[in-house]
Amino acid sequence: MGQLYRSFMPFLKNTGLFVPTRKRYLMGQEVLLMVQLPGVKEKFSAAGEVVWVSPENAAGHKKQGVGVEFTDGNGATLRIRIEGLLVEQLKSDAPTYTL
Repeated sequence: MGQLYRSFMPFLKNTGLFVPTRKRYLMGQEVLLMVQLPGVKEKFSAAGEVVWVSPENAAGHKKQGVGVEFTDGNGATLRIRIEGLLVEQLKSDAPTYTL
């Protein structure tokens, strides 16, 4: 659950996830995520848009990767599932990959 908490981006309008990656993405680029949540066998697909880029050697030792805001109905379903899994952690002020 720790990785999911650190990756979840609830502060975005449609929420989203930070995806650790070395691959280069551009702001505004459309992507399709395939997500498997902890303890859940099924995988979820969700369309999204790159809204955050953490380059290699980012300030504050942030993890390299991209933040993706959900842009479709599947993303809304995924958000509900994530919030259900993280109900207690969302009250935390523990650091995340983004803020």
